[in-house]
Amino acid sequence: MPPINGTIIYLFGYSGCGKLTIARAIQARMDCIVAHNHLINNVIFSLIDADGKSKLPDAVWKNVKRVRSAAFDTIRDLAKPGRTFVLTNTLLDDDAEDAEWFQDVVRLARDRNAVFLPVRLTLSPEELARRVVFPGRAEQFKEIDPVAAFKRASQSQVLRPQGHDVLELDITTMTAETVAERIVERLNQAIARYTSG
Repeated sequence: MPPINGTIIYLFGYSGCGKLTIARAIQARMDCIVAHNHLINNVIFSLIDADGKSKLPDAVWKNVKRVRSAAFDTIRDLAKPGRTFVLTNTLLDDDAEDAEWFQDVVRLARDRNAVFLPVRLTLSPEELARRVVFPGRAEQFKEIDPVAAFKRASQSQVLRPQGHDVLELDITTMTAETVAERIVERLNQAIARYTSG
């Protein structure tokens, strides 16, 4: 078995659930690079007056995908050996493209020979509606409509990937620090399993 080349933690859940806050809490506990989805999305969103409430043109996602592809190529081909990355995204079960985006991260981890930890984050629609209006979200071109957030969480499920050892966490009443501790603990277990097997 070849030596591991770092790790990739993939946080996915509803828009507004707190993925970036959790990613930063992980970063406070270990040396890692946070490549959150708005770091990629906002290259495009910042050019089209995205307001966090209006529906974005479908063509936006084709351009976002190109930026994302360049970022993933950079992680795969240029990032330092042994680096840990925390990636984030909104992935839902009723969107076929979201399943493809998940597989892109699976391939990235495989190509880097990185330990891969997918983390499925869920919470109640009421809590999501409360979080989606937190200060600072509008400035980052993030969704800020509590009614739309509540409706989405009531009608759609977070992607449930098959064939992967997914850490599932209901974060409705959990702090970001507690979530980060659980993730780091699970990652250490995954690394131990990989290196012993």
